[in-house]
Amino acid sequence: MYVHTYYHNNLPGVTSLPHDSLPPAAPERLETLGWNLWMLSGDDIEKQAAEIAEQVGYTRPTDKINVLATETIESAGTVEEKVKMTAKLQASKEHYTATTSSVVLIVDGKGHYDIEDPIENMWIRVILTPGVLMHIPGGAHTRITFENPEGYLDVLMWFNKDVKHSDIDWVKGKDTQNHFVRLDYLNRLGVKH
Repeated sequence: MYVHTYYHNNLPGVTSLPHDSLPPAAPERLETLGWNLWMLSGDDIEKQAAEIAEQVGYTRPTDKINVLATETIESAGTVEEKVKMTAKLQASKEHYTATTSSVVLIVDGKGHYDIEDPIENMWIRVILTPGVLMHIPGGAHTRITFENPEGYLDVLMWFNKDVKHSDIDWVKGKDTQNHFVRLDYLNRLGVKH
């Protein structure tokens, strides 16, 4: 099994539609952008994910987080609330940027996760299904969408043990452009800003 990824066709319209331009996004391309994706299977995906997260240096897990397509949280204090808050951005097609890197496991639900390719100035869509495990680099622009208004995702996340709770945040829209984590990410990719 593999994680289904492809270049987003960027056509206008409802974000919940597939927007499949057909060319797949090669795993090597995603690795160039600082992403790693795995497709886990079996009854022990949470254990498998925890082992992979630990191998790449992410040993601080969250509790299971339920993200709904209809989230309307206006202010967030906990990591769970911050993750849920990103779901409401899907209606406006607005991107957001995590201020720290993380590992995320999709435990249940379905959705789309769009990853910006700042080198090619395109978006790559990841189809989120149970078992998808992603290493998400801090500073990357991303968007989340759901296939229908009743959509949801149950996720587990891991952070580096040295990251403080107060450092975990998501910045949205134009506020991301000059954020120091975003600028560091672009520098690592060799992208001028």
